[in-house]
Amino acid sequence: MNAPSLHLVQTFVAVVEHHSFARAAHALGITPSSVSRFIKTLERQLGATLLNRTTRAMSLTESGKRYFAECHQALSQLTQAADMVRDEQTLPYGALVVSAPVAFGHTHLVPYLSEFLAAYPQVQLDLHLTDDYVDLVSEGIMLAFRIGRMKDSSLIAHKLLENRRILVAAPAYLKKRGVPEVPEDLYQHECIVSSASQDGVLWRLFSAGEERTLAPKGSVKVDNADAARRLCMDAHGIAFHSAVTMAAAIDAGELVQILPQWSGRETGVYCVRPNRRIGPAAQGLLDFLTARWQQK
Repeated sequence: MNAPSLHLVQTFVAVVEHHSFARAAHALGITPSSVSRFIKTLERQLGATLLNRTTRAMSLTESGKRYFAECHQALSQLTQAADMVRDEQTLPYGALVVSAPVAFGHTHLVPYLSEFLAAYPQVQLDLHLTDDYVDLVSEGIMLAFRIGRMKDSSLIAHKLLENRRILVAAPAYLKKRGVPEVPEDLYQHECIVSSASQDGVLWRLFSAGEERTLAPKGSVKVDNADAARRLCMDAHGIAFHSAVTMAAAIDAGELVQILPQWSGRETGVYCVRPNRRIGPAAQGLLDFLTARWQQK
């Protein structure tokens, strides 16, 4: 014999849960007479009485109790299965190729990726950490994080965070060499020069309408901010780099901002993508990361 139709089972479960034919009918959006007819059809198909009914009361038979327990569990599983399929249509999924600068990736992406991937297991992430200016289209990059002023291009850019270059040093270095009081004092210090951009070689400092441009010297030159941050934390000298990449070390007391009244121009952190339309995986990662950054 075939199993009873699903609508008959749903009607029976609704009657038991609402302890009333009338209330079950209202919940299901059908008439009480339809409920009564469905219950009789279900009992006839099963060959068993499920409900004891009088003019004043209604109760489950022993068979009805066992049948309700099984049906209630089965309907719950069907609901969960439907919810899962609906979620799959809205949750981030699919391949996601992301590019980010090395230091920014280490401080602002990598610490959150395990949580993101656990929450969205259907995303296949391909992360490229590089300070090279990659071509998003030719490299198949779906989403890139970039620090600095955005050049005019066909790429779609959206500003995520405020940012500017700041001067930092390790407490141990400052204890040994002293704290600069004016920008010109930097010439008397060991400076970690960055060869990755012009801003890293010529340090342009701004303060209340004033500007200073310096070409500091040092025994160490690096081509990425992560190396500069690490060397600076190890007390090798003063660095002039993005505040967002130095923030975690400052919060931990590993670095100290010096000459805080002097900093670079406002630049920003941007997400960049080749198309106006953003896929669910890329949008999911953006939403996830910005929520975590705002918490901090």
